[in-house]
Amino acid sequence: MSTSTQPNTTRTRWIIFSIAALLAMAAWFLRDPAALRSVIRLHAAIPADDGATMSEIATAPDIVTLPSVTADGYLAPVRYALLSFAASNTVATVHVTESDWVKAGAPLIALENSAQQATLAQAEANLAQAQAQLETVQAAARSEEIAQAEAAVEVATMNLYRLVDGATSEQIASADKSIAAAQASAANVQAGATPQEITAAKATLRQAEASLRNAQSAYDKVAWANDIGARPESLRLEQATIEYERAQAQYDNVVNGATPEEIQVAWAQVAQAQAAKDELLAAAHPADVAQAQANIRSATAALDLLRAGARPEEIAAAQAQVQAAQAAVQQAQAALDAMLLTAPFAGQVSSVAVRVGEFVAPGATVVKLGDTRQWIVETDTLSELEVVRLHEGETVIVTFDALPAASFRGTVKHIQPASDFKRGDVTFTATIALEIADDSAEAAGLRWGMSASVSK
Repeated sequence: MSTSTQPNTTRTRWIIFSIAALLAMAAWFLRDPAALRSVIRLHAAIPADDGATMSEIATAPDIVTLPSVTADGYLAPVRYALLSFAASNTVATVHVTESDWVKAGAPLIALENSAQQATLAQAEANLAQAQAQLETVQAAARSEEIAQAEAAVEVATMNLYRLVDGATSEQIASADKSIAAAQASAANVQAGATPQEITAAKATLRQAEASLRNAQSAYDKVAWANDIGARPESLRLEQATIEYERAQAQYDNVVNGATPEEIQVAWAQVAQAQAAKDELLAAAHPADVAQAQANIRSATAALDLLRAGARPEEIAAAQAQVQAAQAAVQQAQAALDAMLLTAPFAGQVSSVAVRVGEFVAPGATVVKLGDTRQWIVETDTLSELEVVRLHEGETVIVTFDALPAASFRGTVKHIQPASDFKRGDVTFTATIALEIADDSAEAAGLRWGMSASVSK
């Protein structure tokens, strides 16, 4: 009885152990789909020979040892950027299209920049003005400016001497001539016109009357014409009328003589000339002497300032103005440069998200650029259990779902030091550099964003 029970017990234990192992493997594959795909690829490598022996199966390539690390990831250029503007405006020009290769610094998209150009022009003009002011402050006074200041000192000195020493004989004689001329003019105004002046004025008036009659007679002959206003007879009549009125007014003035107001003005000019002479002959007033002395000091101080040049404080202030203007130019140039998006590195344009005329907001991605001459794979499902078995510098195998017949060697370049929490799992991102020439046939089939599997 005990002998027959022992094999059944042993068989039951193996069945339970086998079931537990299968459940464990199933749980592992469900946790890591990449590992499941690796086993499927390994299963495809087993010879499809129903008569294969266990020893043949055991020696099949890559069957004995499962990968110690498996992870999914995505293909990306070794260097890429999502480019955006720091400013906002309307798109003026789009220089590139998708798939274009560009050099570093090449223009990609330009925004409307007329306002920025005007601001820069104004800032440059202000800078030129500030620099000119600095040069003026730093430059020494010109010889002409010094000569002018010296002349001002001499004039102020001569005025003081005239006040103190009195008028010269030439000044007194000139004042007497002015008085005599004013008196003669006033006497003529008060006396009225002479008979000869009246006769001359009357003759002028008669001549004007005759010219007016002749012009009127010629006008009357063609007055019926429709274009009379444009004919020369009309113009001559108008001119003759004006000359007659002028001659009549002149004759009236000569016959009637000067008005009381005109006579008063004439004698006032005589009094003014006499007062000027009296001022020359009068002794200098102390206040006038003091003012003349102050004028000399002021002119002398201005001359000394010209000779000494600008003060250090004035030069420093002018230099500060130049620096402020230079900063304004730099700021305006930066604002203008912000209207043009350029390539930060050489690469291929993956996408362009705007068109001419559209409004662009700051920070919105408008161009996706990548250097697709070299590729990397960034893992997405590398678990915390597997990351400890992967090290920087190690060689791994990379395959792609879209290229099932191709496999690539890669080198682990970087492993993220901190984990991410994705889909309920703790994962780490490893960066794998593919060892493939950019001009090879295999590289031609690679596309940014392809799903990849990494195994070690």
